[in-house]
Amino acid sequence: PNHGMPERLGLLGEADEGTLFLDEIGDLPERLQVHLLRALDDGGEYQRLGESRTRRSSFRLVAATNRPLDSLKHDFLARFTHRITLPSLDERRDDVPLVVRALLLRAAHADASIAKRFFEIRDGALAEARIAPELVTRLLRHRFSGNVRELDRLLWLAIGTTREPYLHLTPEV
Repeated sequence: PNHGMPERLGLLGEADEGTLFLDEIGDLPERLQVHLLRALDDGGEYQRLGESRTRRSSFRLVAATNRPLDSLKHDFLARFTHRITLPSLDERRDDVPLVVRALLLRAAHADASIAKRFFEIRDGALAEARIAPELVTRLLRHRFSGNVRELDRLLWLAIGTTREPYLHLTPEV
């Protein structure tokens, strides 16, 4: 009994008639891949944990991983008919400044204090980001093992440690 609480749909229920995005699907344990495979194969049928009632969900599955594809069960991997392989940030250094700006914009939209500290604001909109040139130079020289997540972590570190009006990384990083 839910004691008057609204029923939680769960991920598959929420994704009904839409798209379910699973990040780092390569970390999904094999037993969970089997459960998800059932929902993909059996007309969207699934059972929530602890329930005997069968439910249905019609959804499109989109996933991402940085692991080798052989980390997934072969029959589960076969359900992903379209695959896009992106080169690492190390292989596309020209994109680093663009990704930095996009990540910083995302942070600024989530936190107004970041917008005030590191962006010029014109006509009520975020304009130029105030980023120290040496930060971009350091990021262009950085060897990325974690791609965008690593870059995002470095930017949050810079945001947390910068006291000047231009975003930079402390020399210790």
